[in-house]
Amino acid sequence: MTWARIAGLVSALVMALLLIAVAVLAFRNGDLVVPTNGVTAGGPVDNPGGLAELGELQERTREQAWPGSVIREAQPQAPQSGEFPPPGRELTESWLADRPTGILQEPQFKSGLATIPGDERGVLVQPQGRTWREFRNNELFYGGAIYVFGLSALIALFLAWRGRIGIAEGESGETVRRFTALERANHWMTATSFLLMALTGVVILYGISLIRPWLGADAFGDLAQFSAWAHTTLAVPFVLGVIVMAVLWTRENLLERTDWNWLKHFGGFLQKDGEHPPARRFNAGQKLVFWGVVLGGLALLVTGLFLLFPFYWAGYTGMQVAQSLHATFGLLMIGLIIGHIYIGTVGMQGAFEAMWSGRVDRNWAKEHHQLWYDEIESGKDKAPAQTAARPTLGPAASLAAGAAAAVVLAFAIAALYREASVGSALATARDNPSVHLEEADLASSERAFAQRPH
Repeated sequence: MTWARIAGLVSALVMALLLIAVAVLAFRNGDLVVPTNGVTAGGPVDNPGGLAELGELQERTREQAWPGSVIREAQPQAPQSGEFPPPGRELTESWLADRPTGILQEPQFKSGLATIPGDERGVLVQPQGRTWREFRNNELFYGGAIYVFGLSALIALFLAWRGRIGIAEGESGETVRRFTALERANHWMTATSFLLMALTGVVILYGISLIRPWLGADAFGDLAQFSAWAHTTLAVPFVLGVIVMAVLWTRENLLERTDWNWLKHFGGFLQKDGEHPPARRFNAGQKLVFWGVVLGGLALLVTGLFLLFPFYWAGYTGMQVAQSLHATFGLLMIGLIIGHIYIGTVGMQGAFEAMWSGRVDRNWAKEHHQLWYDEIESGKDKAPAQTAARPTLGPAASLAAGAAAAVVLAFAIAALYREASVGSALATARDNPSVHLEEADLASSERAFAQRPH
């Protein structure tokens, strides 16, 4: 048994265990909503009330009080009998045991007038929020994990069964150019942006339940804030990269009849005799990934704009729909990219070199992209062969250039937003009579804003 099959078998077992764990948690979760609050700062979990938290509540009330207002100090009251159960599900079930089953009122939309600008500020009760919360905490939360772990398990099982797809005739020692330096650098910029957005998105969606209990509230708060900023700013290099890909590759990714033949035979991946259906520069599988990234990126951009500018285009219901769609599209994209990474690394011999050095072995090109290889041989495709791979931009250089571009663009967007938001906040404070800042405070803030390091 080869190393690839052993790795596939071990990975499949790990993914299967994770899949079972998620399924058990989803079954045990039910529809019970466990309320929490953040009174105990820095603790690993929230503590819903109790005598020890009274001081923190009073301190927070004093810090938020309107200048000159009288603060009424609350007196601690001990429980009437016994102690509170541990916070969380047990406490919630204990509280519900003494109350009627229909404790929630029938959904009714209630709104009024508010002095704070914005029509959404006047909404007091929005029943659709219950539906959104249930979908977010159940179908999206557990369904997304089942989808990612399940897909990963299937890919790992395929690797364990098929092994790594090799080059039937072996490496020839000659290479042909497959991707230019621009294509590779742009690919790595897009890939870096997406991977970081995927990680920060997981923190946003799953962090409170999975990361905060062992990281602690303080550290998780910093991580969550960083994730929110990074997730937003990295969208710029990601969208830019997708646009460049669309400009460079759309014509070569249009579907044609040969792609249907490739799909019918599953690219020849199920066969072990080295026979693969003929394909042009991009086969049908790569074309599906391309359109998945382009259309998926567009969907993430549109739904992300709704979240980036809350209540600008939609009310509460629209925001909830946008959040649900954004997370769903993001999880689907993660699954797509997992498959893309698999076939481009451990799944197929010679595939990674295409984007790493920009050149592929001549036999690899002939086996997997026969029609494109014939164009090279006939001179229609200007991709010269060479015996030693000497790319114009080194492999590490293309990766570094793409990753650096993603990070630099993200930092530039963050700095630009900070510059604009701080200045607009001071202008709003000066023009808004409801903001209780003295003239001296405004002047001091403006001086600090002008003198801060740029």
